[in-house]
Amino acid sequence: MLETATSLHAQSGDLLESLATLPLFHDLSDKILGNICESVDLRHYDAGQTVYTLGQFDGSEFFAVISGSMKVSTFEPETGAMLIEEVGSGAIFAMELVFGRGASDAFQHVSVTADEDLVILAIDAESFCLLTNRRPSLMRNVAMHFAGELAARRFRNMTAEARPEQRVFTILLKFVERDGVTGQWRVPHMPKHRALAEEAGVEESTTAAALAMLIQDGIARRDYPGLIIDDLNRLNDLAK
Repeated sequence: MLETATSLHAQSGDLLESLATLPLFHDLSDKILGNICESVDLRHYDAGQTVYTLGQFDGSEFFAVISGSMKVSTFEPETGAMLIEEVGSGAIFAMELVFGRGASDAFQHVSVTADEDLVILAIDAESFCLLTNRRPSLMRNVAMHFAGELAARRFRNMTAEARPEQRVFTILLKFVERDGVTGQWRVPHMPKHRALAEEAGVEESTTAAALAMLIQDGIARRDYPGLIIDDLNRLNDLAK
């Protein structure tokens, strides 16, 4: 019994320490952190291991990434495109499900895999929502988190130009995959410009210009017969 109690105490201490490293939980009392720990599951995944398959994620929990990174692939039914995003250490993923009604339907199109050896905190959505109602300091941190994300998104929208090339980038993401040897993001075999143009619904010259821009800006580089993607986050931003 003593050994079990000691093990549980050590696990609780690990959770508290992990929570305290995340900006979302900064400056919260030990009591509030302890309350959060009651609805947290600490999980470990090896690189390449599946966290959620497509259609499996129901929004009943959200994640805080403690170490490593995970690949989030979002399928867009309207275009058939697959958007790929890296979610790294310190990030909060899918917390909008806690407060956004109906958002869980969108996450049915999401799959999540461990890109590197991954440690995450899976936080029960319903319990967390109830706790924010009782703890104003926690709700303040949540509001600051969403305000920061909204400000960053608005700035991107203000500086980005809506152009046909965006459709090319969206389609291109369908062909991006992780190289199992080098760890680089790449398009192993580039489709012909005409095929990309037809799928994106743009002129072939637009496709050529879009790919040239990626190379010129250092987002991608040629690696016959494909491309190496050096800045996947930037490519995702251009596709949005």
